[in-house]
Amino acid sequence: MEKNNKDISSYLSQFKEEMPVWLWKHEKGMPVTFSDIMEGRVAYYPGSGYDGTLIKVGNKSRAVHSYLYVDYGVGKEELINHLAEPTSIYGYHSISRIEWSEKDILPNGQYPLNVNKRPQTPFRGPFKADEKPYCFTEIMERDPDKGEDFGAKRFAVTFLFADGIATYYQLFCMEYKKAPWIFLLQDHGFGGNYDKFGKGGLLDAIITRNDIRPQFVICDSEKGIWEGYKELTELPPINDSRRIYQKMNHKNGQQ
Repeated sequence: MEKNNKDISSYLSQFKEEMPVWLWKHEKGMPVTFSDIMEGRVAYYPGSGYDGTLIKVGNKSRAVHSYLYVDYGVGKEELINHLAEPTSIYGYHSISRIEWSEKDILPNGQYPLNVNKRPQTPFRGPFKADEKPYCFTEIMERDPDKGEDFGAKRFAVTFLFADGIATYYQLFCMEYKKAPWIFLLQDHGFGGNYDKFGKGGLLDAIITRNDIRPQFVICDSEKGIWEGYKELTELPPINDSRRIYQKMNHKNGQQ
């Protein structure tokens, strides 16, 4: 492992991923499956809102090309309006939007939960009770005036109006049986979640029971990080507080 890198992105750049073939060949209107989206490494951010930190880190390092943002507090119309702003994902523009149905995402239907832990509080449902569930993928391409050093030529970011804990279980643990390569873990306190994402919560129980663990976790609280991770103390934090942790026994950056 290299040490004393300047930042987290430069550290992760030693694990560069080749862009998936479907992505670099993609043109608007071409057929894509959700399995394509999940094919290579995936970056996962539950309760994401509009926070672009995970995209910024993964894209600059070129270590991941598919991002899954999950939040039941963001409506589709406001999200699309936000993406239309020039500074939304700086240096990139959308070349294609792919809409998904529940059948596309979970062709075998939903799986029953295989852990017994109860959430800390009853599920209160989404903030936007009138919002219809949605899922779409935006294919982003680097602006012509940005060079190779700016970031990947293309990446895909998928937005899902759903519960972040249930989505992790259904997609990663049961449907695809693979972990996100990198995970941004942030518990929002009064953000409306019925259970925490971090240590001791329902997601922790799901990850432990199924042994589907991300290789890297960005977390803003040492108390929140799950068992089995070590902090990469030689790297400075992101935004003054977020540190990166690596799964123990991780070898050579392989999935």
